[in-house]
Amino acid sequence: NINEELLDGDGRYERESTAELEAHLSQQLKSGTYDLDANLALLKLYLLYPEESKVDMIEGVLLKALLAFPAADFSLCMYQIPEKYHTALGEVVRLAQQLEMAKFKAFWKMAADVESLGQVAGWQEFVRTFIAGVVEKTYRSIRAEELIEMLDMSAADVEKFAKERKWTKSKEDPGILVVSTTTFEDKPVKVKAPVKITYDHYKTLSLASSAA
Repeated sequence: NINEELLDGDGRYERESTAELEAHLSQQLKSGTYDLDANLALLKLYLLYPEESKVDMIEGVLLKALLAFPAADFSLCMYQIPEKYHTALGEVVRLAQQLEMAKFKAFWKMAADVESLGQVAGWQEFVRTFIAGVVEKTYRSIRAEELIEMLDMSAADVEKFAKERKWTKSKEDPGILVVSTTTFEDKPVKVKAPVKITYDHYKTLSLASSAA
C-alpha cells in the first residue's frame, strides 16, 4: 500500500514520489482496488515534472476512473492531463462517452477492441454494476433480451445476475424482469444535475481521438 505520509505531506509534490505512485497504480490495476487521491497525485506530478510522464500510466489512471462511474472521477482526472496526450487517450475517452450517454451496446462493442482494458482486473463487473444502477433508476421493468445486450451477457448469466440484484420475473410475463419496486408515491424523484466534462473539453478530445 501507498505510504499515507506521502499523500498527506510534501511528498506528493516531490519528483521522487513518482515511482511509488506508479507502482501503486499498477497494483490497483492488478488487484481491482482503487485510490483516486493517489492517482490524482500522480497526474499532478506529471504536470510538475513533464519529463516523468508516461502515457500508459495516464491511461491506467483513466481506466480506473472509468470504472468509478457514476462518480465524476473521470472528469477530475481529465482536467489534470495536458492536451498533447489527448490523441493517445482517445480510446478510453470514447468509452467514457458511451457510458455517460448510456450507450451500453456501443460501449461493449468498442471495449472489445481496447487492448488496455485487459490489464484492469474485474473491469466487466464494475461496468455491469454501473449499468445495473442506471437500469434500476430508469426502469421499473425491462425485457430480459434488452438486458442481455445492455450487460453483454448470456441469457443464463443475466438470470444469475438478476438473482444477485434481487430482480424478479414478472408474474404476467416471465420474459420481463422487475428491476425496481419503487413507485413515485414511495419516493419523490430528485433531479440532480450530472457532473460532466465540459462540452468544449469533450469536443477537443473527440476531434483528437477521431484524428488518431
